[in-house]
Amino acid sequence: MKKTEKLANEKSESRQIVKEIEAFGVTESQKIDIMYFLSLTLQDNNTMKEICDFLKKYKNNINIEETENNINKVNKQKIILE
Repeated sequence: MKKTEKLANEKSESRQIVKEIEAFGVTESQKIDIMYFLSLTLQDNNTMKEICDFLKKYKNNINIEETENNINKVNKQKIILE
C-alpha cells in the first residue's frame, strides 16, 4: 500500500469517528471537551500544548466561581496587628 493510500484511509477513518460522535448526539461544549481530551493524548508535547492552550479559551469551567473566589481571596490585602 502506498503512503498516500494509507494516509487517505486514515483520514477516512477519522471522518468516520467524527460521524459516530455526531450520531451519539453531543453538545457544542462536549465537542470542545472531546477535542481537548484527545489533544492531551498527543505524543508531540509542543503540539499538545498549543492545541490545549487554544481549546482552553473555549472550554466551560465547572469550578469557575470557586476559582474566582480563590483569586479574590489571594488578592485581598491583610492587616497584621502585633
